[in-house]
Amino acid sequence: MLSFDEPGKIYRIGELAKEIDRSPLTIKKWEESGLIPKAKRDSRGWRYYTEEDISEIKKLFLESDYFLNAKEQ
Repeated sequence: MLSFDEPGKIYRIGELAKEIDRSPLTIKKWEESGLIPKAKRDSRGWRYYTEEDISEIKKLFLESDYFLNAKEQ
């Protein structure tokens, strides 16, 4: 489970993927479909998430039947 020890720390898609036991590709597909909020991007265009973003995504993930029944595509 992610530890939010460092205020203002950012997390990459791989860290989020491990946290919810899904692949980064699945997370990207959910984002493109509008199932989860779009990630912020750094100057290189890489996705990143704040603690608040991860909490929101985990809440959506845990409360939705879609995510509970979704299979990796």
